[in-house]
Amino acid sequence: MILVRTTALLLLAACAALPSTFAAQVSPADAMKAAVLRCDEARAYATVTANTLALEDQFTEDCLYAHSNGRIQTKKEFIAALASGDVHYDVLRYLSVPTVRLFGETAILNGRAHLEVRVKAGRTVNMDINYTAVYVIVDAQWKLASYQSTVAPQ
Repeated sequence: MILVRTTALLLLAACAALPSTFAAQVSPADAMKAAVLRCDEARAYATVTANTLALEDQFTEDCLYAHSNGRIQTKKEFIAALASGDVHYDVLRYLSVPTVRLFGETAILNGRAHLEVRVKAGRTVNMDINYTAVYVIVDAQWKLASYQSTVAPQ
C-alpha cells in the first residue's frame, strides 16, 4: 500500500513538472509561428462559417484576397460576398500543415488546402489549392494582409 501511494505521488510530481520542461524548449520564434497558424485556422473557420465579424477583425484594412480563378477582392468585397451568400465555403480543409516563415513582424504562410465552394449561380467548385498568406502584426495582433491561391496540380 505504501509502495502504491509513493509511486502515485512520484507520478504526480513528474506530471506537474512536465509543462515547465516543455515550455522551456519552445523558442519565441516557434511560439510566433504557432500563433500565426492559429490565426490562419481561425480565418479558415470564419470563412466556412461566414463569420464576417471575425473576418473584419482578422484582415488588415487594405488586405487583398486573390482567388485561384484570378479574381482579386478587397477586404470589404470578400466579406460582402460571404455576407450576401454570393459565395459559400462548404469545406476549407488543410491537406498538410502549412509552413510559416518569419521576417520580423511579418509572417509568410504557405499551405495546401481542399475547397468546396458554392457560388450564387448554383454550381459547386471542388479543388485543391496551394496558397500563400501574408500576416503582419497590427496593434499586437497577427492580421491577414494578403492572400493568393492557385489551383494545385493533380
